[in-house]
Amino acid sequence: LGRNERMDEARQTVTIRNERGERMVRAAMEENRLEIVATTCGGGGGGPHEKFASATVGSDSIVMKMVGGVVPEKGMPGLLGEVMATVLTSVGPKGIDFARYSIDYHILRNYLHILDEWGGGDNDGGENEVNERMPQYSRDIVKYYKEND
Repeated sequence: LGRNERMDEARQTVTIRNERGERMVRAAMEENRLEIVATTCGGGGGGPHEKFASATVGSDSIVMKMVGGVVPEKGMPGLLGEVMATVLTSVGPKGIDFARYSIDYHILRNYLHILDEWGGGDNDGGENEVNERMPQYSRDIVKYYKEND
């Protein structure tokens, strides 16, 4: 969002993952609350998002705390953080691939949080309970990362 742009006028990326999402978008369009200016299917960004999502989850301090890792008390110095943000913005996923990265990252983090809360061993059924409560598209994303990471 640029300095002179209003939030309600800025273009956004929307990822539709299921029939319910399609109905919601159609309803918003019928009420003139949403305008589709371009569409893409199966690509169109820059850079793969999967490795970026895995790396982000692996370095997330919330996830580290859940899995018993060491969480640094102090964050990275401000200047270094700005340099890192600039580098990651230039080499990381862009466009629709950034949207995919963001969705995958949040699904993975939420999956780990719920698994941590309910227990993750197969013996206590925690993972089965988590999977029963997750929508199919979330289970598919988690399965992909379990098999490919």
